[in-house]
Amino acid sequence: MKVMHIIDSGGLYGAEVMLLNLVEEQLQMGLAPVIASIGTSTDEEKPLEREARKRNLPLECFRFKAGLNFRGALEILDLAKKRHFDLLHSHGYKGNILFGVLPRKLRKLPMVTTLHGWTSTGGLTKMAVYEWLDALCLRRVDQVVFVNDLMANHPRLKNLNKSKTSVIYNGIRCHSDAAAAIKPEIETFIRQRYTLVCVGRFSREKNFQAVLSAVATLVTEGCDIQLLILGDGGLRDQLTLQARELQISERLLMPGHVDQVKAYLERCQLFLMPSLTEGLPMALLEAMHAGIPIIASRVGGIPDVLLQGRAGSLIASDDQQQLTKQIRRHYHEPGAMAESVKLAKGRVEDQYSSAAMADSYMQLYQQVLKNQPRAEHAEIAEKT
Repeated sequence: MKVMHIIDSGGLYGAEVMLLNLVEEQLQMGLAPVIASIGTSTDEEKPLEREARKRNLPLECFRFKAGLNFRGALEILDLAKKRHFDLLHSHGYKGNILFGVLPRKLRKLPMVTTLHGWTSTGGLTKMAVYEWLDALCLRRVDQVVFVNDLMANHPRLKNLNKSKTSVIYNGIRCHSDAAAAIKPEIETFIRQRYTLVCVGRFSREKNFQAVLSAVATLVTEGCDIQLLILGDGGLRDQLTLQARELQISERLLMPGHVDQVKAYLERCQLFLMPSLTEGLPMALLEAMHAGIPIIASRVGGIPDVLLQGRAGSLIASDDQQQLTKQIRRHYHEPGAMAESVKLAKGRVEDQYSSAAMADSYMQLYQQVLKNQPRAEHAEIAEKT
């Protein structure tokens, strides 16, 4: 079975990591997946593309004019048809809109999309408009996959045909790699004192500003803590300025993207995810498998993954005092969450592995192809 995965990536975050893991597993299953990475003509090599090449994963890069470039979509579709792909799998609003808008007679290939989560937190913004268009185009997709059970209840999705929706949890690689080295400057930083760690895009919905405020408060109380944020994004300068104003600049390190995130998490003392909105975050699964205590917001799929607080501490997403209180508790009682940490790691290995995720997508592909009018798709589904 030949599957074209379509993504317009802005970094190496949850959706990208999920896709890389999925393609890796699909190759081992005998499928023929290809990552179609979309970008603008000014984009250089993207982090996703770099990581795909590092893992020796099949990759095709497309560069078009900025915006919703339907001519570019037709170019990708033409390549997919010439190479006899069986199915398109979109990851993100750009692919959903570009290929969902096309008439089915023109697209011909069946299409699956994974809705990793919407990041807009309110107001009339460019992203909010894209997400609104995304929701409209989802109606023209053969199967919409949610990464947690709550997504189907989103107001924008109330008119979506439920028979065309599925829930497949994200998965991480649970097999042990060789001991991964980390960057010396980061290791030196971590060894200085009790280290809190966050992972993700520097954007409003990740709520890293709240973590900086909590750190500043606790430092004034005498807690010898510091913060490591792995990732990058548009709010870097704002976070740097906030740390300077709070007089905790020397207790903050933002080194950008790193490979082997788990290796860094294992060396820190507490993982924080105070997000305002989430789907099913890959970074959370990595932290659970790394065996580090967790404090996370009660949003999206997080409460279910953390067993409503038994596998990690849950807080309200907009409660600064609660976040500070929980960090204080973990700092003063470092061994109190030992059972939760053990439970979290076992839960990932049992239910959130990349192998289990790939198997679920395989079953979904077979069902989608079976429902197509073209006989050859049914035959492929039966053989695979």
